[in-house]
Amino acid sequence: MKTRILTLLCAAAVIAAVGCTKKTTGLIDVTYYATIELAGDNPYVVQLGSSYAEPGFTATLNGEDISGQVTVDSNVDTSSPGIYSVTYTAVNADGFSSSVVRDVYVLNPGGIDNVYMSHARMGSRDYNNLPIVISKVSDGVYELEDLCGGFYCYGRYPGYEPTYDFHADVQFSLAEDGSFIIKKIGNWYFKNSFNYENITGGYDAETGIFDYDFDDLLVTLTPLG
Repeated sequence: MKTRILTLLCAAAVIAAVGCTKKTTGLIDVTYYATIELAGDNPYVVQLGSSYAEPGFTATLNGEDISGQVTVDSNVDTSSPGIYSVTYTAVNADGFSSSVVRDVYVLNPGGIDNVYMSHARMGSRDYNNLPIVISKVSDGVYELEDLCGGFYCYGRYPGYEPTYDFHADVQFSLAEDGSFIIKKIGNWYFKNSFNYENITGGYDAETGIFDYDFDDLLVTLTPLG
């Protein structure tokens, strides 16, 4: 009887060992992710019409240099003012990727179409240094990426996009006194919550600054470059 029990226990141990081997075969306990470090500035500034020269980067994986394996994806267009991105990606042997993004500001000093830093405030909420772009649509007509100066999309509700669109994009022209003439309003989340006829202030041609308010929201856009 004892011999039979011992035989059964040994058989069970062998089955258990085989089962564990099948469950763990092919699994990797540790995977190392690539680390990518950017050289140069981020954001990186380029003047309109010039060329973008890659400032460089280094990538390591578990102490080894894999810079040559990094994929660089760029959408920089130096012929048009705006904020662009360069994405650097490296993939490890297990298929896991690591990415780093460099923002590239293409500036148009002295032009209305340019990159601006916004100061947006309403009541006790006050947000500063928010990047906003104004693009040229046609002669005398421009598109402001966010009439609210980033108050919602960057300040109060960051990270909610693209589920909610908090960019109050508008197309406008300027009257002789620098005030806004709104021509088209984008379909943003709070579109029906504001009175667009209630904008006071506007553009100062001497400083290049937009300073305006509407419905208790105050926005100052200061050009870069």
